[in-house]
Amino acid sequence: MLEYSSNVFMKKIFLFTLLFIAIFNIDFAQNDECDGAAIRTHEAYLYGRFETKMKSTQGSGIVSSFFLYNWDIGCNWPEENNEIDIEMTGNLDASVQFTTHHPYQTSVTEIVPTSFNPHEVMIDYAIEWEPNVVRWFIDGELALEQTHNFITQLEFPMRIFMNLWAVNLPTWTGEWDPSALPGVSKYDFVKYYEYTPGLGDYGTNNNYSLVWEDDFDDIDYERWDIDEGGNVGPLCTFRAQNINVVDGELILSITEFSDNQITKPVNFGVDVTALDLQQNDVVYINGGFNSWCGNCMPLSDDDGDGIWTLEYNLPLGEHQYQYAINGWGGQIFHPELGSSCDYNPCDEWTNFGILVEENEDVIYAPIYCWGSCESCSNWSNDEACLADFDLDTVVGISDVLYLLSQYGCIGDCDADISNDLNVNVNDVLNILQAFGTSCI
Repeated sequence: MLEYSSNVFMKKIFLFTLLFIAIFNIDFAQNDECDGAAIRTHEAYLYGRFETKMKSTQGSGIVSSFFLYNWDIGCNWPEENNEIDIEMTGNLDASVQFTTHHPYQTSVTEIVPTSFNPHEVMIDYAIEWEPNVVRWFIDGELALEQTHNFITQLEFPMRIFMNLWAVNLPTWTGEWDPSALPGVSKYDFVKYYEYTPGLGDYGTNNNYSLVWEDDFDDIDYERWDIDEGGNVGPLCTFRAQNINVVDGELILSITEFSDNQITKPVNFGVDVTALDLQQNDVVYINGGFNSWCGNCMPLSDDDGDGIWTLEYNLPLGEHQYQYAINGWGGQIFHPELGSSCDYNPCDEWTNFGILVEENEDVIYAPIYCWGSCESCSNWSNDEACLADFDLDTVVGISDVLYLLSQYGCIGDCDADISNDLNVNVNDVLNILQAFGTSCI
């Protein structure tokens, strides 16, 4: 039989900071002390029972979790902030902690002592969420129930999350101890029960009905979304490679930061033809990928056309940036707050942004006109992009098929790339040479 006592405390300042970083993915830190892991469902759920069997990670500063969060909050944070947590901090070996987070940074956390070490044994945990109550269970026994006034503010659909990360907060997680790496958290299954009062067959008052169970024979990508490049706090970066299925268990790993990440070439460019640059002026790019250094990453304009460009390999994930002439002391180019090129219009930061995904070979950032969200240049070879007949910004198979359908046309023909009043073999050769060209 488990014995429990409550130690309620408010972690407002810390949780406010972490939630702000996590939600808006503020790109001001390198997160280069560890690689963590994060996975979440594609679907969000309003009320229900959420259950897992898991073992957490030992180590000061490390946080293992199973929780619900209103990920689809958009620009409505903090007024729609909703979260329900099960967390284990690696500095404590005889407790788990349960938290509800509510609108406007209100949170209530209770640490529950246990007769076992959650970092050593697989234990069944469950959350029951109803309109007026949240309950937590350990191995089928009720461990905690919250019915305070804030519970009714938990009213937005939430996704299921599992994260493994680290933070240096001695009063909560203990001081960050990198020697604890590597570590793993293991999950045997996840179950979701719909809240069906009076109609169910499981849980408190039989108010829940099983909808799905994932036994992790493999990763169901139709159910789960794996984070790559995100973070919570300034230490770890979430890496897809740190999520695996082994012998029917989902394994989340926390490891030393690795420079050996999948990278993709990203082309940056900015059109400064409207500016009166002097001979010694230099355009720089600044972002999280170079620690916002000011003047350490110059672009170039070798052909003197006023379009400064740079190709740079970046790891998968989101990257935010600005442009500067002669460093931070010169002219700065960033989007207006909430404008069409403000990468995250929900936060207070005015940055451009780019998403680097594994399925792309080369990424092209928009070439903005200095001081505007308008794109006054493109990356394309103008002649090659005459073959982009369907205007989908790439010369592809549909364009080839269209040209072949026009083969033999004489006179003013859309597919006459060579402009010789005849769609012939020259046009076929031209489109084959242009095949795959990006016309952004």
